[in-house]
Amino acid sequence: MHLTEGPAGPVHWTDDGHGEPVVLLHGLGGDASFWEAERKALAERFRVIAIDLRGSGLTPTSAVGAGIDDLADDVAAVLADQALGSAHIVGFSMGGLVAQAFAVRHPESTDRLVLAATYAAMGAQSRLFLDAVLDVYSGGATPRQMFDLICPWLFSTDFLADPANGVFLQYPEDDPLEQSLEDWRALYLAQQVFDGSAALSTITAPTLILAGDEDQLAPVREAEILARGIPGARLRTLPGGHLFNVEAPDTFLDAVRSHLVGEH
Repeated sequence: MHLTEGPAGPVHWTDDGHGEPVVLLHGLGGDASFWEAERKALAERFRVIAIDLRGSGLTPTSAVGAGIDDLADDVAAVLADQALGSAHIVGFSMGGLVAQAFAVRHPESTDRLVLAATYAAMGAQSRLFLDAVLDVYSGGATPRQMFDLICPWLFSTDFLADPANGVFLQYPEDDPLEQSLEDWRALYLAQQVFDGSAALSTITAPTLILAGDEDQLAPVREAEILARGIPGARLRTLPGGHLFNVEAPDTFLDAVRSHLVGEH
């Protein structure tokens, strides 16, 4: 187990492979295990550090809150703890907000940047849906009921219709790291109020933006805003819904790897 003392408490992270460091940042409701497939593949060429953001996985919540900037500073603490002057940063969904904030607050520590399934500010459709999810969750719904509610929003229509993909729609029973309602709420509210639009023009790291062509939570139009705002950013649309890394894993990995090594 790897623990770093961050600005507000311990931060848990995993460590795989050797080479240039790559930091992986998961989305809302996830933890470092979200990256299980990518960690193994990227570790063939890179040192891969996957961080449990506050209130996720083995990183406890913080009594002083968990704003997106705070999460970015936790990432900086892990890099400093490992004497890493800089790293590639890959953020997915909420992790993409943290990655943006990190690139703005710690530009000297950001080599290349990948922003996947994310946005500069949460759109109205996503906010309305997740507000409703929070209301249902706060009203006493079980984690399994919440999983069943959210899951259809994570994948494309064709993926959901294929019986072979049923395994991805099954609730993970007896998860020892199941996130609490309080931690989910804190991270969701941090995500809801974040607006990185004004700071996009200050991001200097070479940036790749990845969007799912059927993503309803972070639609392509939101990725286009990122691409227009970040100088020199490239946008690539991949097949799939919000979890297009699950629907098109090889395409996703190839895109990330190519960007991290400077290929176009």
